[in-house]
Amino acid sequence: MIERLVIHRFRGIREGVLDDLGTINLLIGPNNSGKTAILELLYLTGLSGRPCDLVMPDMEPSAWPAKTLVPYDFLGYEPLPNLRARHGESKRWPESLAGITVEHSLAVTLGEVSKGYPLHRFELAPPLDEPGRRRAFQEEDIERISLFRLEPLEDNLPPAPLIPPLFDERDIRLEEGAWHYLWEDPWVYKWDRREDIDHLAVWAVAGRMPDAGRVLLFDFHTTGSHFTKRFAQDAYGEVIGWEKKIARSLGRVFPALRDSEINVKPFRGEKWTGYVEQPGRKPMPIDHFGDGTRHAFKVLAGLIALCETVDEEHPGLFLWEDPELFMHPATLGRLLDTVISLVTEKPIQLFITTQSLEVLAWLVKYLDSATEVLASQTRVFRLSLTDGTLSTRMFVGRGIGSWFRLFGDPRLLGEDEMASPLYYLLAGQEEA
Repeated sequence: MIERLVIHRFRGIREGVLDDLGTINLLIGPNNSGKTAILELLYLTGLSGRPCDLVMPDMEPSAWPAKTLVPYDFLGYEPLPNLRARHGESKRWPESLAGITVEHSLAVTLGEVSKGYPLHRFELAPPLDEPGRRRAFQEEDIERISLFRLEPLEDNLPPAPLIPPLFDERDIRLEEGAWHYLWEDPWVYKWDRREDIDHLAVWAVAGRMPDAGRVLLFDFHTTGSHFTKRFAQDAYGEVIGWEKKIARSLGRVFPALRDSEINVKPFRGEKWTGYVEQPGRKPMPIDHFGDGTRHAFKVLAGLIALCETVDEEHPGLFLWEDPELFMHPATLGRLLDTVISLVTEKPIQLFITTQSLEVLAWLVKYLDSATEVLASQTRVFRLSLTDGTLSTRMFVGRGIGSWFRLFGDPRLLGEDEMASPLYYLLAGQEEA
């Protein structure tokens, strides 16, 4: 389980630390407080599982064990192209600074940093003991890879220029986790650059990494997309009774669908989707239902497949952005209850971002009846960003419920923040 994040210049976060992460983590806070950035950072962290070596010819040692992004995430999407599309950019990076060498390494030149800087020019090389060229870097990797993760190398630390000041201040050591370096400019915090290291986003992660093949990101774009052929066929091949399990969970969320059957099959070529079959009626694509039903179906289809393919040796990571989207409050409660029940039975770490008071309220209700072990592994982080510095306030377990009852809405902690209309409505009822 990921236990700690230390962040240097990722998206809108110039520097920040998240400590004491739990099995279930809820991220709240105002707009532009870093919630989505942290989900994306975790997504890239989890998918950094392809072995390689970082080669810096002018350094000693000249090669470090490293990893870079695997080609596909759990749903069959390419990691960085998937994130680029989220931000309205081209899936390919035409300004890539990389090329392929004759040895099938990925060679990168960072022109904006000093020529004497260790990462001015470096290579990501396939492991020397890898048979043949099965996993050698190919031309398509030039536009889809801009990240590596350093692995511990005995007692050595990376060269001092590769260590952000925040890491020194917090005494972050490589042997305690994994360090990630991202050089694609749109992802790097750009203001107040002073050192060469400021041209890269760098973050350290302590704890146990998820298996790179078991990282699931669900967001608004996933709701509107069909399943990839890769994901659907893998789920069919690995999950016994996948469709029946989807139907059972979907029936918990939508009582009107309890007698329905689910089939997942091709829809317009390489895309796949679910079909709802009810007694005496023709099958209907799930995408012809309302947005809330589509949202719940796709969350559950992906999560159930993830749950059935993880184990203690291959833990999973589920990243869920804004579960309240398209959902009626009562349906939202049933969906959250179903998702948390699925996750807590498996070695899966859950991160949720939300703007919704109802999500918080349902979590409080769930924790009131949860076991002490589950409650102790639940965290709510209230985030804020000031001039790029991430600040957090953490509520552990049932502490979020105590705060609710004593002080009100934990999303509104600042004295200059206007309370929501719901606050005034409830306050007026109490006065009456």
